[in-house]
Amino acid sequence: MADTKAQTEAEKWIREAYLPEKYGQLFRQKNLDLRAGGQFKFDAVSGDGTIVGVISTSAGKTSSGNLATAKLQKIRSDMLWFYMLERQPDRRLLIFSEQSMIDLINEEKKKGRFPPEFELIKVALPPDLATKVAESRRVASEEVSPGRKSS
Repeated sequence: MADTKAQTEAEKWIREAYLPEKYGQLFRQKNLDLRAGGQFKFDAVSGDGTIVGVISTSAGKTSSGNLATAKLQKIRSDMLWFYMLERQPDRRLLIFSEQSMIDLINEEKKKGRFPPEFELIKVALPPDLATKVAESRRVASEEVSPGRKSS
């Protein structure tokens, strides 16, 4: 099973260091109320509730060079939660550590297949953290690659 500690650490750094610096307020994970009665935990909610975001450390391409369609579907799924919110935020952020995912989404935008009200934010992780995330992704890719050696 893939170890996601590096991704969790990256998300935490984005939420607790990058976003407060950029927007001048604290952010935290928070369950927000949905119109249908349930709740969904968003990765980054500003202290005043006007900015809500989801964070992705996924790449836009797989290790074999194919488009990361499953990761793109995850982003689309996350966007649905925004539309279901009881109270709509002023700003909806999709926060990425990988330029390749932003490139993939921009291609979707050009085709008219991505809502314009979402802001795409590119975050450069600190080098040591970026290395950890890349290594974690490499190990996870090897786990699911055909012909891998079993333990």
